[in-house]
Amino acid sequence: MNHLLYRFFLPLLVLLLAALESALAAEPRVQILAPKDGGQITQEQNLVFVSGKVARDAGRSARVDMFLVVDISGSTAQYSGSDLGDAGALPDGSGISGFPTPQISIGGIGIGRPNLRNSILAAEVAAARRLLLQLNPETTRVGVLAFSEGAKLLQPLTSDFERLRRVLDDILRVGPHGGTNMVEGIRLGITELMGLGVSEKRTDAVKVQILLTDGFPTLPIGRARQAAPEDTDLAINAARLAGKAGIKVHVFTLGEEALSYPRAAAGVAKESGGTYIPVTRPADVLAVVENVSVVGVDYVQTINRTTGQKATQHRLSVDGFFSSAVPVVEGRNQIEVFARASDGSNASDSITVYYQSGAQKSLDLEIFLEKEKKLELEIKRLGRSPAEIQHDVERNREESLRRPQQPPPPTASPPR
Repeated sequence: MNHLLYRFFLPLLVLLLAALESALAAEPRVQILAPKDGGQITQEQNLVFVSGKVARDAGRSARVDMFLVVDISGSTAQYSGSDLGDAGALPDGSGISGFPTPQISIGGIGIGRPNLRNSILAAEVAAARRLLLQLNPETTRVGVLAFSEGAKLLQPLTSDFERLRRVLDDILRVGPHGGTNMVEGIRLGITELMGLGVSEKRTDAVKVQILLTDGFPTLPIGRARQAAPEDTDLAINAARLAGKAGIKVHVFTLGEEALSYPRAAAGVAKESGGTYIPVTRPADVLAVVENVSVVGVDYVQTINRTTGQKATQHRLSVDGFFSSAVPVVEGRNQIEVFARASDGSNASDSITVYYQSGAQKSLDLEIFLEKEKKLELEIKRLGRSPAEIQHDVERNREESLRRPQQPPPPTASPPR
């Protein structure tokens, strides 16, 4: 019945629902949420915490529904290329699933309990957790699914981010196994995002999949022993359906194996309207996972127009919320937030605040600066700057797009 649903009924239902939910594009919108215009600020720090929301799509941009689609195939047990530190540490105790320790299975044969602390799977989980730190649970829901031999829903869309973190811990705890059935992962994500599965439907939300993989499709046609071209075609066709439903699939490919045959990942991103992010060293995904905007706004800058000083720290999250630490002076300060959409259109919002030095500290500012410090240390551990990693991504993307559509390797190595 599931096979018939996917093949005959799902495309029709998706297209009908997408037609009902279509919305017109609009100029980018900027909204400063804090502090309030005209506010009086008395604190010890001469930095003011400024936060708000940017978006582009009219009528649908206030809310975001996102599915994390995680590859847990056997090859994700391989080394990520860097020490992930605490980001990739195996969780203690049992989580939601109750599985005790990770096991690896290739071709249905268990090969023991590996050290997954610095594995590709750990990098995927760390990247997903990093995303959660920036998303706003008041307007953003996130779901989690994993794919290997098939696809499994691990968490329907929810705003309970602590539960999501436990689900991600369970992925690492259970460990990698099986082949790479990418098409089932994409299809399951479509089903949930369109309200045809377990997740509650929201018609006014921007819908997106974040797909993390270290390989290319080897199922169902290749039966996990080889990469059949038909497996790639199935994945791209599923992404085309996602695009028609207004669901963008942003694909992060991790490692040399994935880059050796980029047709599937690049095709999935292109056909759905998403972004293709090829990362040579899997651990480097931590530096680029936030460089995707699901609300159509790619760049935000905060500046104190009174002094001409820009924000000392700035963070734009995937779902369009921004946070900044802006220098201020005694008295009146005019603060402006400027945004640029992916099509080049611009927008801005501004407020006026009155600052006076005082004895108390701003807790919101302290929390933001501490979080930024932790995230920066996480990236420094990689041994490369975000700019260097992004340069490699852009080079890989250009090379992938120039590469002729060659047939996939005769066998996946190792067999998955």
